[in-house]
Amino acid sequence: MQNVHIEVRHLRLVVAIASEGNVTRAAGTLRLSQSAVSHQLLDLERDLGTRLFDRVGKRMVPTAVGARMVADAGRVLKDLVELEQRVVEQRPDARVPFRITASCFMSYSWLPTALAHFGESRPNLDLEIVLEATRRAVPALLADEVDLAIVTDPPRDESYARTELVVSELVAIASPNHPVVARCKKGALRWSDLHDCELLVFDIADPDLVRLDRAIRETHRAHTGEKLTTPLQVRKIPVTDALLELVRSGRGVGIVDRWAVAPSNRSMRVLSLSPRASRTFHAVWRESNPRKLPVDELVAVIKRAGVRAVRANRDKA
Repeated sequence: MQNVHIEVRHLRLVVAIASEGNVTRAAGTLRLSQSAVSHQLLDLERDLGTRLFDRVGKRMVPTAVGARMVADAGRVLKDLVELEQRVVEQRPDARVPFRITASCFMSYSWLPTALAHFGESRPNLDLEIVLEATRRAVPALLADEVDLAIVTDPPRDESYARTELVVSELVAIASPNHPVVARCKKGALRWSDLHDCELLVFDIADPDLVRLDRAIRETHRAHTGEKLTTPLQVRKIPVTDALLELVRSGRGVGIVDRWAVAPSNRSMRVLSLSPRASRTFHAVWRESNPRKLPVDELVAVIKRAGVRAVRANRDKA
């Protein structure tokens, strides 16, 4: 067998130096001393018979050969990670991690139950809700920090599959004594009626905030003939209970999905909006599905639960 001088530690070495730009920072990334990193690089270059990096000022810049090695090293390291995952997952006692996140996760009262039921039918899966990714669901998916994301603004990249889950009607909620309730005519509240209210929303995506702003300004101009020039008062409240409590106390008007409030809740009024507005939720995942997770099965379960939640609240409204 031909002798091979390159080891996995060498792949990590060249990637770290190229990424950090100098030996000192690369040493910190690799958790080695600076001298150890320098010696490893010198030994590797000696064994290969070529320079991999040139020192330009204070930076370590890959040579042409080094740049090719760095690119190949990144691919090989990724393949090794996936290989290790496949081996571990094939152990008889292994539980396969399935990482899920959703933008404004706390607004889906029905989602945790759906995930729990799916987990019971798939005991080999370790379903993990990645809460720290809820405010950046799409970037987390792109960075391979999660396997499935539920979002209202899915990426258009062809390397990602997406399925429409549910279309949810947006409503306003307010304390019965809030002045906005008196503005409700013929069973609905115009968007323009909200122009001077403090609006409470979940931690929704920026495109949804833009649509909210546009709906209020356009209906205000249509009904008054005047352009609304003052900025809207919008507060993001990521926790459902906190948002509802603020509404109950009369400290704002909530703009939420209809499913967020039980129809039997008498501590606040649920007001339909005119013109009607909705949000479409999508499930998004990597098309390649490298770990062969049962994504389609889980998406089907989530979709059924979401449709049931929408139907239940619509029928009782």
